[in-house]
Amino acid sequence: MLGDLAALTPPLVVCVAFLVGVVLFLRRQLGAGNRSADRDAEADIQDDSSNADTDDPKVAEPKASSSGDRGM
Repeated sequence: MLGDLAALTPPLVVCVAFLVGVVLFLRRQLGAGNRSADRDAEADIQDDSSNADTDDPKVAEPKASSSGDRGM
């Protein structure tokens, strides 16, 4: 009986350590911490702007490749 418990001890210790790590990770990620930096970052994004720089020339649309051209 004690031999069975001794054989199960290392996997149980690893399992408990893993579960504690998961709980701490989830608490850190989902917890209500100081998120003022996140709110400020969203305020900088404008709805009507694009991702392209204003100094860049307008990017031409890629032309359709023929069916025979397979890049070889």
